[in-house]
Amino acid sequence: MAESYIQLPADGKGKKTRTNTITGINGIVHQQIIQQSDTAGNIVNPAKEDGNLSYLVGMKIPKHDYIEMSYTTGNLTSVKYRDGGSSGTIVATLTLTYDTDGNLINVSKI
Repeated sequence: MAESYIQLPADGKGKKTRTNTITGINGIVHQQIIQQSDTAGNIVNPAKEDGNLSYLVGMKIPKHDYIEMSYTTGNLTSVKYRDGGSSGTIVATLTLTYDTDGNLINVSKI
């Protein structure tokens, strides 16, 4: 995965946004790079929390230091977030469901 950029619409300033590039079935795909920060503007690492973030916004995933992923027929079906390494306490679980065509239709937190 190579780091790149994409040019944003012209506004006279020539702004760009950071991306990672991967080769997909239709050619090169840009994935936007996003950094998270707390209300004071300090960059935080959500996997380690760094003491600045009590949970990830949205699904409210608590502090964790290990992520375990499970797949069924090539589809990601479960994500377990643990605190205390690979055998630590499970602090949250996401369950992903797919339709008969393999399209993701639901993500729920347990």
